[in-house]
Amino acid sequence: MKLETDLDATQWVWAAKALAVVSAWHGLGLFERLRSGPVPRSELAADERAVAVTVPVLLHLGLVATDGDRIGLTPTAERLLAQGAMPTERSLDMLRDLGRTLEVLRDGGPVKDDEGRGKGTRGGTRTDDPAQTERFMDWLYRVSEDPARSTYAWLSRGLAPRSAVLDLGGGHGRYARAFADAGHTVTLFDQPQVVRLARKRHGDALRYVEGDFHEADTFGGPYDLVMLCNIIHGETAAANASIVARAARSVRPGGHVAVRDMFLDEHGQNPPSSVFFGVSMLFYTEGRSYAVPQVQEWLRQAGLVDFRMTVFDTHQIAVARKP
Repeated sequence: MKLETDLDATQWVWAAKALAVVSAWHGLGLFERLRSGPVPRSELAADERAVAVTVPVLLHLGLVATDGDRIGLTPTAERLLAQGAMPTERSLDMLRDLGRTLEVLRDGGPVKDDEGRGKGTRGGTRTDDPAQTERFMDWLYRVSEDPARSTYAWLSRGLAPRSAVLDLGGGHGRYARAFADAGHTVTLFDQPQVVRLARKRHGDALRYVEGDFHEADTFGGPYDLVMLCNIIHGETAAANASIVARAARSVRPGGHVAVRDMFLDEHGQNPPSSVFFGVSMLFYTEGRSYAVPQVQEWLRQAGLVDFRMTVFDTHQIAVARKP
């Protein structure tokens, strides 16, 4: 995505408007209203003029069809709804926060709400809002099916049967469960409120350790594999160096530390998923998207060797071995 002409900038604005319209329709339950079949416009619980103005956007996006009076979903919209992939009102919250980019650029993040309170989180969790934490973990679980499967496929190679695996900051537990279902002994280490949610979902399939990986001197072990899945992007560089070092101490000789995340390339300009994800980290955490050489250096400083990288479309897995 490049900015080379005024049309490029215009199309960016169009994309933002499209996201806002789709998210608002979803937030009001209008797509859900159409799932049982086409309905007259007058039966939609929304302002008549606003519906008339936004329907052309949805027609252009290929999400609805209309005969002039009735509106119905297209197969594309039905598929996106079934997959849980349709933008929701969460995107409207994001757009509101993006409207404060000037303040964040001037003063630094995290972004502040309307009352001037910082909106930063730790791993997406908030001790003062258990319900929000559970919603966030449920959402992460839903979108992690394919990533968990591919992560297991790559990291399980060479693991002996019933290896000891640690999912550090394992959150919803989907990555851990992929290894447990294959017969490995898997421990999930995370904050108490997160562990309670994971235990409710996975029961005795996993072992659990409650703790704060920012502060814990040890993560137990020794393990054959320690995974840090989607952890480092929310942390400072200094915190990541410390976390990786302690993870390395928890691995037995010959074992591995794996870091799965969204890395920038050595030039800091690709892939786009990592480039733009870094903005979210600026707004809501102390972290960022880190470049591959920096991740490799943390592993090297921890005494690990044989660095290797697996590259996917939206993320990468860095692995190193303890001599």
